[in-house]
Amino acid sequence: MMVVLANHPNWQVYPDEIAKRKGVSRDTVDSYFKILEKNGYLRIVKKGMGRGKGVRVFRFFSDVKISDFQFEIMKQRLNESISKLSTG
Repeated sequence: MMVVLANHPNWQVYPDEIAKRKGVSRDTVDSYFKILEKNGYLRIVKKGMGRGKGVRVFRFFSDVKISDFQFEIMKQRLNESISKLSTG
């Protein structure tokens, strides 16, 4: 988690990059992400980016548990950002 929180707040989390930096396998990173998600420190949103553009994964981390209310705000802001990018 420190690798994630030590980066710029707008840094996009790429598990492969973390694995490479820390010298561990992608499976190890994924298993820690699952622990963080189970305990409320990580929330994940998967968004379809349009026909033929695939699905993008957005990960939200916090050093305190992310409440459902906070997560709803995060998703709303994400949707607004995506909307601005697609129209803008």
